[in-house]
Amino acid sequence: MVVKRIARFLGRRKSKVPTPSALAPKVERAPVPPAARQVPSRTLVIWESELRAIAAEAAAWTVETGGDLFGRWQANPTVFLATKAGPNAQRDNAHFRLDVEYLRQLSKPLAADWALRYFGDWHSHHRLGLSAPSSGDRRRIRQLGKRNNFPGMVEIIVTTEGGRQTPIVRIHPWFYDLADEDEPTAMSVTVYAGCSPVREALSARRAFPEQALDEWQSVALDRVRIGDAGGLPILASTPAVDAPTREQAIAHLAEVLKRESGAPIEQHTAAFGKILVVRLEEPYHLAFAIDQKWPMNVLEVHRLDRATGAAEQIEAPAGLMVPDINGIVQVYRAAKAERGIA
Repeated sequence: MVVKRIARFLGRRKSKVPTPSALAPKVERAPVPPAARQVPSRTLVIWESELRAIAAEAAAWTVETGGDLFGRWQANPTVFLATKAGPNAQRDNAHFRLDVEYLRQLSKPLAADWALRYFGDWHSHHRLGLSAPSSGDRRRIRQLGKRNNFPGMVEIIVTTEGGRQTPIVRIHPWFYDLADEDEPTAMSVTVYAGCSPVREALSARRAFPEQALDEWQSVALDRVRIGDAGGLPILASTPAVDAPTREQAIAHLAEVLKRESGAPIEQHTAAFGKILVVRLEEPYHLAFAIDQKWPMNVLEVHRLDRATGAAEQIEAPAGLMVPDINGIVQVYRAAKAERGIA
């Protein structure tokens, strides 16, 4: 009854005064299809953060470098995370080789936690003067795709021009249709403004520190170009974050709170989003009211006494959101400490 009362109260208030959302990007709402034999279109979808992450890493090296592309194989291949290469990658003036073992290590949690899969890579051609894949690149991508039974793959070739300190970085995406032996074809690009929700969530929980996930901000968008274009990339309006990404974020938080509390986590659906109820010590519980819109802000926190049916709102840090799992855990621990619960 207490949970329902909180849900009704917050639902009424939220319908009158929209909760301010954080300045975060949003992604297309779409189901995650299986890795089927469906070949996507020749348009690559990528977030501004991933474009700038590639540019930052490419500009940091005077030799060839690269990394991996993780995303969802939708109507258009969509990049949620562009990574740096692993510690054992090989780089020189005219050659780059990925750290395959590191790629495997990244692939497992990204697939299990975010339903992302590897479907290509990016690397620079600093000295070669080539904006297209080399013959070696083409052989490698085709062998890799066929070995993993991929219907198609994406490869991004990066070139730089201008001064060493602040070069212009050009992104050249290529599509491989592995159903035939045709040459790779150049792709058009749709760029969503802001930061990928997956990068944002990983950064909030300080995952993969070797990736320096906030480093994308070190290169401004005005230093990035798509293909041979003379102007800056045009940013598309960002649609709502898709349900799988939001559901995975809630599931991660619930799992951590379950370990922290030693008890199952209740999840109640409300008009504004969800209420997660975590046991403190019977009959006391903590209820987190969570906005359904990304980045899923924590709207309010209530301490519940289920013996009396009372609910008391407690103070929580401003800007607290679901990806900030550590911040939410600190609120829970503070609530336990206040009641003297070990």
